[in-house]
Formats: sequence, C-alpha cells, structure tokens
Amino acid sequence: MMKPTIFFALLLFLFVIGAKAQDKIVYHGQHYAGLLEGEQGSAFQFQTINGVRKGRLFLGLGTGLDYYYLRSVPLFLSATHYLTEKQRGFFLSADLGTNVAWRKGEMDGFLVSQKYTPGLYWGAAMGFRAGFRNKKDAILISLGYSYKQLKEERVSSTFCINPPCPNFTENFNYRTKRVSIRLGWAFGN
Repeated sequence: MMKPTIFFALLLFLFVIGAKAQDKIVYHGQHYAGLLEGEQGSAFQFQTINGVRKGRLFLGLGTGLDYYYLRSVPLFLSATHYLTEKQRGFFLSADLGTNVAWRKGEMDGFLVSQKYTPGLYWGAAMGFRAGFRNKKDAILISLGYSYKQLKEERVSSTFCINPPCPNFTENFNYRTKRVSIRLGWAFGN
C-alpha cells in the first residue's frame, strides 16, 4: 500500500509537469458541498478553496466544515490538475493538512476535563469540470476518498472515600476513512 506522503509527492510532480511556462498566474476559487460515506455512517461536508491558477494547475488553501462522526474544521493545502485546457474535462485533486475539532469539550458528571488535539487530514479525488460560456465559471463534480484524525483526552474523577482522589485519564485516537462525492462551483480563470 502506498503511503500518503509518497502519493502526494507523485501527484504534485504530475501537476508541475502539466503547468506551462508562458501561462499567466490568476486568482481561482472552488466551493463544494458534498456527502461523505464510511463505517460511521453518512454526513455532509462544505469546503472552500481559494488560491492561484497557472495553466492547468491550481494551488490553494482550503477550509470547511466536516460533519462526519465528530464535527471538525479541516485546514489544508489543495492542488488540482485539470487534464485539459478545454472548458469540459476531467481533473485530479489532492488535499493535505490538519483537522481541528469544532467543539472544545463538555463537562458533565464525573468528567473533570475534555481536550481535543488536531490530527491529520488528507483527501484525493477525480472529477469532471463543465465550464460556462463566460469561460471563467464552471460546475465541478468529483468522487474521492478522504481521511481525518482527531485525538481526545478525557479526565474524570473517581469515587473514593478518603480524599485526595485520583483522576482517571482516557485517550482516544479517532481515525476515519470515507468516500466523498462533491458538487462544486469554480470561478476565476
């Protein structure tokens, strides 16, 4: 099985090869709404990616809301390679970054503290672009696979008769793998 870092290095290499030296650099953005499906069920995701495009290569910074299993906010670097200069055609995309928990933690019952630590986020997709007549906007649809990780530490008090009472610490490492289908809008050239 190919490690994610090797996979992203190969994709980035393919993206750089596809860029032409004479193309100008322009602003480009992508907005997505999608459905995630995996072992933990189904959930929605929303993403926005903004950056620069040169020829068929787009590099941008992205963020969004990920409702799968534990709600979180991914922060990532995204690379998209459009396989053709035409208004309609396929593209490959890859995302790599971190995943931050949406909530800080709740205190109830014997729980003394609850803390979430950011984890790894990555995704890869293949999609289709259908451009409009203005040649600046397009509808995007993609099918991909993504991974997100969050770590949680829970500290709870234990029942004891003679204080001071020790605390009980539990550590959780949530790793989710899921398939995604996204519908989006690309703007800028």
